[in-house]
Amino acid sequence: LIGVVFADLARFAKCGKRYSDDICEVTEVRINPCKDGRFCRLTKGEESSIEFDFIPKFNASNLTTGLYWAALKRDVPFVDFPEVNACLLTNCPTVAGSKQQLSYTTRLSETLPTGRWTFKWKLWSSED
Repeated sequence: LIGVVFADLARFAKCGKRYSDDICEVTEVRINPCKDGRFCRLTKGEESSIEFDFIPKFNASNLTTGLYWAALKRDVPFVDFPEVNACLLTNCPTVAGSKQQLSYTTRLSETLPTGRWTFKWKLWSSED
């Protein structure tokens, strides 16, 4: 199976001082569809994808990833994307200083509420 996705570069921000480039550096984020790169308009019931390039500053044999709604008081797990084994989406083990890419494609549920949302994508190792 071969798939080709033409994704647009998306604007992204780091998640505060606690998550610095000393731990993991994200160099580029691509989202499809994302026409202007500032606000990505994803449609319920249609396929969307995200890819990001990152450089871990740690070695790990296993990684976990999850998508969260960045609510005011706390991050809320995204129902359609619970915490999963990130090694299904990127190469494991990670090697400190080696560039990697994580890719994920999904069809957004029709039951999601309509609105403008800010999401956080988290990637971590229980070993670190």
